[in-house]
Amino acid sequence: MATRKAASTKKATAKKPAAAKASKTTVRTVSASAPKKKAPAVKTEPVVTVAKREKTTTLPKNIINVIFAELVGTFILTLVALTSFNDGSIGAIAIGFALSIIVMTVGAVSGAHVNPAVTLGLWSVRKLKPILLPFYWGSQFLGAMLAVILTNTIAHNSINFSFDNFTSMDWSIFGIELVGTAVFLFALTAAVTREQLNVGLRALTIGLALTVGLLSSNYLLNKTKTQAVADYQKASQSANSSKDVEIPHSAYVKSASLNPAIALAMTDHTKAELTNSSASAGEVSKSRFTLESLLGALIGAMVGSNLYLLIANSKKND
Repeated sequence: MATRKAASTKKATAKKPAAAKASKTTVRTVSASAPKKKAPAVKTEPVVTVAKREKTTTLPKNIINVIFAELVGTFILTLVALTSFNDGSIGAIAIGFALSIIVMTVGAVSGAHVNPAVTLGLWSVRKLKPILLPFYWGSQFLGAMLAVILTNTIAHNSINFSFDNFTSMDWSIFGIELVGTAVFLFALTAAVTREQLNVGLRALTIGLALTVGLLSSNYLLNKTKTQAVADYQKASQSANSSKDVEIPHSAYVKSASLNPAIALAMTDHTKAELTNSSASAGEVSKSRFTLESLLGALIGAMVGSNLYLLIANSKKND
């Protein structure tokens, strides 16, 4: 018995190293210089971000409201201008005050341009879509003509004019319209681009800008007319009695317009008004809508608007 027990104990002891060998954990040491296996690359589609462009060929949904606002605003401003242009400084203040009221009332609808030069100036500084230009211009000219029609209906054709002088190009009048409109648009662009201004202050600034533009341009016009009349009188005295000296073109101009739509409704002095202080019966006046007033106002508007942006951007970059 003792011998068998010892033998079994010996067998059990002999099997232990085998079990220990089976449970032994093998640890492999990897050299740092050994190349690492790269994870397989995962193909991903590139993400492309496309910036949305503003559609410049799309009309706003309220285009009818815009047209009607510009038509009514220009109609009112033309009526005020026709009754105020002969009043000098008081007339300029009245026209500027009228523009402030128009900006307060319809400015939120169309911007209250009520002036083709303003529309072109704001377009030149990217404040208006190009597709809107004909809609603004058409409603503005139509509003001015409606003011003339209403006046003639009530006052029995008191405004009788022709467009015979449309091709007239007096460089003095051109320069006066350009300077006055540039002054106006310089301040108007500043008021439009400054978001911190409230509606009332913006309207007041735009109205004052028009007043300053009219005052400065009419000052230059009066100086030009005074010199032209003096030259005319001097030429008349030195000329032969048989020779008729022509009256200078600038002497016929009543006032600067700074607005091609209002220039369409304005008239110049007639020859009888210059010589007799009153128009003769049936005499036809010439419209102020000429190349000198049209191009002067349009070019002046672009000059004034872009001049302000040039100064504002240069200050921002400092």
